[in-house]
Amino acid sequence: MKNTAPWLAALLLLALGTGPGLAADAPPAPAGFYVANWNVENLYDTVDDPDNPYDDEFLPNNPTTRWTQVRYETKLDNLAQVIAGMNKGNGPDILGVEEVENEEVIRDLVDRLEGKSYGIVHVDSPDPRGIDTAMLFNRKLFTLLESHAYKVSLKWDRTTRDILHSVLEDHDGNRLHVLVNHWPSRGGGVEMSEPNRVVAANTLSRAIDRIFLRDPAARVVMLGDFNDEPSDRSVRHVLDAEPYPSRSGYVATNLYNLSSAKSAKGFGSFPHSFDGETEWRMYDQIMVSGALLQSARIEEDKDSFWVDRPDYMTEQKGEDKGSPVPTFEHQEDYQGGYSDHFPVGAWFIYGDPAAPETEIAAEPKAPAATALKSIAKPAPPARKAEAPPAPKKTASAPAAAAKKTLPDDVVVW
Repeated sequence: MKNTAPWLAALLLLALGTGPGLAADAPPAPAGFYVANWNVENLYDTVDDPDNPYDDEFLPNNPTTRWTQVRYETKLDNLAQVIAGMNKGNGPDILGVEEVENEEVIRDLVDRLEGKSYGIVHVDSPDPRGIDTAMLFNRKLFTLLESHAYKVSLKWDRTTRDILHSVLEDHDGNRLHVLVNHWPSRGGGVEMSEPNRVVAANTLSRAIDRIFLRDPAARVVMLGDFNDEPSDRSVRHVLDAEPYPSRSGYVATNLYNLSSAKSAKGFGSFPHSFDGETEWRMYDQIMVSGALLQSARIEEDKDSFWVDRPDYMTEQKGEDKGSPVPTFEHQEDYQGGYSDHFPVGAWFIYGDPAAPETEIAAEPKAPAATALKSIAKPAPPARKAEAPPAPKKTASAPAAAAKKTLPDDVVVW
């Protein structure tokens, strides 16, 4: 027995994966990743930007907001609390954010996410108010290969937020395209402003076409504040994003809107109040390519695509019960809150493709004391023709650092 004990111990170590010669510190293959999006509502610092007169609204000497350093840091702490709580307390692996003033405010936010290792993608946008889109990504799972910004050119040379495109790569060499959007608002009315969102949809559609031209099996995630709902013309017909789940399977180059089912049930990320009633609108959405759904399924339970409504950032009483606690009420009454949007998120799991007829799990009840508008689920169009075979790829050296191109350059990797 004395002679066999060392062998038994060695076999036990090998069975546990801790024996000699095994790389204990090798990064595990990711079982999946968590994607989220959040319009954080006017994340401005307290420093005057002389090139942006619109940031004067968020300065200490402004008589309406009195935007002090204390109020700025309170907002950062509040945002960080919500972000850190996502993904069962692990934080998101990819987070699209809208309404940030500059890269500095994003860095201040990341500094408050202790124990996280986030990379930042940000480009200054030509929006008149000086608000931009940005993205955070988990550097333990992904490496940034490239980033691009696409200008959304409106009529009469008006400007709005760019569409931010990042190319990420995981430990297995799988690439993921992430496009963060903040489409023009509904200011002036839905009919008057809709053409602006159609322009944004066409801009995004052209960017997607470029991606598929080079790789028909590209895994793509489109997320952001679209200021339209999944059934609206810009999303459903111009971008041609089909409702998810699909009963006919998933075509690699088709787009699928993970937000559709929730929206059709009356759930939303943004409350619109009028005549004492509240209507919920799914402005914040996550859409993906069929190729991603062929390689990773969505976890269809209470933690699948959902609107994140933690109690601490939700109004608990009054006429705004169920709504997110904003920073300001009516742009002047300081609430010390979070944002006027709830975040949205989705979990992707590798190795088990999405089933064509997955049932949607039961949702928690829609916020109480609200009038919810029922939206009919649009019928999916006829399937598109399958994409031609991918052209032969030429070997290329891995990018040592993020490569940035001019805003309207063709996507190259």
